[in-house]
Amino acid sequence: MRRVLAGLLVAAAGVAWYAYPAAEPPTPVAHVVAGDKGDELAGTSFDGPMVRRRAAIAIHPAPGADRAAIAKELRALATEAKLGSLTDASFAVFSADMLEYLVPEMTFVLDEDVRVYDAEALMRDHQPASVAFYLVQPVLVHDLTFCVVPADGVTPAQVSQRQDDEGVLSDSLNRYVTDVQPDGVTVRYFGAVLGDPQIAAVRDSMARAAGVPPDRVHVTANLPGPGVDLSHGVPDITDEPHGGH
Repeated sequence: MRRVLAGLLVAAAGVAWYAYPAAEPPTPVAHVVAGDKGDELAGTSFDGPMVRRRAAIAIHPAPGADRAAIAKELRALATEAKLGSLTDASFAVFSADMLEYLVPEMTFVLDEDVRVYDAEALMRDHQPASVAFYLVQPVLVHDLTFCVVPADGVTPAQVSQRQDDEGVLSDSLNRYVTDVQPDGVTVRYFGAVLGDPQIAAVRDSMARAAGVPPDRVHVTANLPGPGVDLSHGVPDITDEPHGGH
């Protein structure tokens, strides 16, 4: 079982903000932070390597703008500037303070090592004409994978179908990627930090679909390294030089 699980996992494998006008833990201990709906960072015991600090861009398109064209242009600009990829995400990654000011229609999260300063410079110097307004902010995200090996007599394809039919994963995760493999199913999640109740709901749903107990649904980080420790609350994630207007 451990060998099968390892194979599946390998295969799956208050902050400052700036506005610019147009021109699995062995025995989890809850780290209570507050909130669970995007207005505050969710309380989670699944931190460390599962929680990452990223730079994120909030976009408010101009009236009638083509969102697909905006995304294509920004991704090309990021590649040209050697800033890696832009990952679509929910507005819930942003802080409560920023969301009181603006709920973005488009959200992009940059790669692990891209500084907020570099993301701001990208938008400042190359803002697409169809972007009416944008914000750049450091955020915390969950980057993790759920993995389950089904009970005898249940196929991975059946697990995936049952999960989709039940709808709990869509309600809890919003955006996720399911990978049906010969021995089991993995669900990759990248987005706003999930509270322990949300993670428990996903594990329960996958367990029901696979015909196994919830503790057989494993949760693991997608990246190596220490990540962000939330055991003492939310750390300061603005400790880097950055420009502004």
